Amino acid sequence: MSKFPIASILSLSLVSITHATVQQSICGHGIPKTPVDADATVCIDSEISPPSSPSAWAPWTHIPHCVEAEEEPWCVYTNAGFPRGHGISIITTPDQASDALNILTHAMDKPFFAPEKLYSTTPYEIREIPGKGKGVVATQKIEKGRALLVDYATVLAAAEYPADVMHEEVRELMDAAVDRLGEPERVKTLSRLGRDSEEASEVEDLLLTNSFVVGVGGKDYMGLFADVARFNHDCKPNAFIHFSETTLAMTIWVARDIKAGEEITISYAAAGMVSKERQKTLEEVWGFKCQCTLCSAPKDVLEASDERRQKIRKFQAKVPELAQKGEFHSALEAAEEMFELIETEGLTEQMGDMYEIPARIYYHVGNLEKALEYTLKVKHEINGYGFPGKYGEQKLKILDGVLKRIKSELEKKKNLIFKDEEEKNKTG
Repeated sequence: MSKFPIASILSLSLVSITHATVQQSICGHGIPKTPVDADATVCIDSEISPPSSPSAWAPWTHIPHCVEAEEEPWCVYTNAGFPRGHGISIITTPDQASDALNILTHAMDKPFFAPEKLYSTTPYEIREIPGKGKGVVATQKIEKGRALLVDYATVLAAAEYPADVMHEEVRELMDAAVDRLGEPERVKTLSRLGRDSEEASEVEDLLLTNSFVVGVGGKDYMGLFADVARFNHDCKPNAFIHFSETTLAMTIWVARDIKAGEEITISYAAAGMVSKERQKTLEEVWGFKCQCTLCSAPKDVLEASDERRQKIRKFQAKVPELAQKGEFHSALEAAEEMFELIETEGLTEQMGDMYEIPARIYYHVGNLEKALEYTLKVKHEINGYGFPGKYGEQKLKILDGVLKRIKSELEKKKNLIFKDEEEKNKTG
């Protein structure tokens, strides 16, 4: 499966520029040395022997494998042991590697945030799915709100390579990224589309077929998660994914109760896409025609779904627009209708960023009960699915203050109502 339109990598410029492939000829480019001294420079030149001990470029377990580019080299940075001996490789520039290094060293120290939500024994198995190849099937009833697995990134590749890095060199970087892993077979045994060898090498095809776009250090990366890659797509999935930049981990969460024997699915397509858009994207980028229950439904059912999703899109733009105009009651009506449509379409867990607007408006108009409900939803979206990161932690502190104020005002309101009722009883 693939989650990233990577055509830009396959159409890289093949201009005739001399590009010396180097493993030990990059000097003065700020290659990170240690987590403590991330700005240190390891000067590796053809006339200078590389550091004798791997600790000199910790936490990387291999000397960076680099290719030259016009402005700065592109390199593969690998830690073959993190996590649990699987390994992680990052394809990026030395400058961006410094940011990724800081995140990686923090990730090594972070356990899963909510072990009580993660099943202690795996509640599913990989089986052959008719018409799909291999997929993931529940072996027991799985409850909504539980975590199925936590999978750390295996390969992170910067989403955009410069035009002066040739296609052959992209292949070389990707091959090195996989070969240096602690368990390269976890990647090499994944399914792939079988692109023509001239278009993509076997490893390149594997990475293109099984990757998501994730944000790390403010940059977009093509992220391969070897265990998550086993899950098939559905336009109305029963599970959803959440990436934590703080831990470099992807968690699969259960969106609704799943029966034993039922396939567990996630969505590859962006939430809100109508059927024609989904089919076009799935065929062009991921190479298959979706035959899920929604796409195979009768025409009237599919058209009704498309109509709801189109309305959701309109409301996503309309709700903040009405709020900005001060038309608060109209904004709330539109928001509530939008959330009903989202619930019907099974997209609830993919639309959490819309909760904050009604939370603010309900507080403004004095509906403290609804303000509390939506503020708690905002908090859950930030803290409920992984480590929130620095920005999220700051926002959580603000939200805790808001929640404390709302609860205090609600308590005062209840006390006033109680006193009013007492007065009425006395005079009655």
